Amino acid sequence: MTLIKWSDEGGTVRLGLPSDLDLAMAQPLLDSLRAGFAASQAVIAEAAAVERVSTACVQALLVASRHAAEQNRTFAIAQPSEVLAEACEDLGLDGWLKQWSQA
Repeated sequence: MTLIKWSDEGGTVRLGLPSDLDLAMAQPLLDSLRAGFAASQAVIAEAAAVERVSTACVQALLVASRHAAEQNRTFAIAQPSEVLAEACEDLGLDGWLKQWSQA
């Protein structure tokens, strides 16, 4: 299993999302989010570096937000890149991104 680089900062797992979140990265992203929630009650996906994103990776982030809401955990997408914001808008998920993002 390949995981995206992450760190634990004071009980919060921070995932440093790579610049390329293409289809091949969907499973590693999902595995990394699962590992993050297994290690902590709070997961933050650092998204400023994202330059390319697939629908499957957006879906993985959406699943993480639903999991957090259902389990009363914390999830946020920190500094979503313009590319990620545009992809979410194209998918009709701009409201979702605003709800789950941090500046």
